[in-house]
Formats: sequence, C-alpha cells, structure tokens
Amino acid sequence: VPVTLVIEPTSHDSNIVDRCDDALMMMREVNKPNVKVMFDTFHALYRKEPSTDYIYAMGKDLHHLHLSDNDRLAPGQGRGDFVGVIQALKDIHYDGWLAMEIGFDRRDIEPDLVARQAYEYLQPLIDRVERD
Repeated sequence: VPVTLVIEPTSHDSNIVDRCDDALMMMREVNKPNVKVMFDTFHALYRKEPSTDYIYAMGKDLHHLHLSDNDRLAPGQGRGDFVGVIQALKDIHYDGWLAMEIGFDRRDIEPDLVARQAYEYLQPLIDRVERD
C-alpha cells in the first residue's frame, strides 16, 4: 500500500508553506501521485481567510483535514464558518476523515468536554448536508 504524503499550509506556525496556493504549488512541483494537500481550518482563520476558499481550491487533491475554530477552540465555539466548510466538503466530494485539532495549545482544557462539544456541534451539520 503506497503512503500518501500531504503538504499543509501552516501560516500560524511557519512561513515556508503559508497559504493554500503554496501547498498546491509544492504538490504540483513534486508531481507524484502520492503527494496531496491537507487543510487545517485554524490556519485559514488565523489569516482571516474563508476556509471554504481553501477547500474549493484544493478540491480533489485534498487528502486530509483538521477542524478547529480560531484559537484552537472546538468548532462552533469561535468565528469559523463550519456550515460552509461542511457544505464545501460535500461539494468537492471529500470522503476522508474529519480530524479535530482542538484545545491542545493549553493545559487547562478538559479534552473529553472539548471533543464532546465539537461532536455535538458538527454532527447535525453533517447530517443536514447528507440529507440534502
């Protein structure tokens, strides 16, 4: 089974692969079928860019996804448009995992609570999009 390598734009953490276009450019320059891109909503929110723009631009090359609101809050706890994110994922026919990267930037967090909040917020959004 071949391993897929993903390139993630990480504007909050570095300036090497800063934006969606940087990750896509690097993927295209490598030009290998097992090199794709990933997206973390936190980094788009950090740049104050719409997460949906990243999803539509990455399209079929989007291989993995991290969901978190601004400041690594659980989705729905900040200013992120997760209704739009879930719809955009449906529009591009994304069938990968929805991984959470939430709350790990501080020690005073209760991980079970944060995970439950994220699930309870996202599940109805996903259900609604799947029904439509």
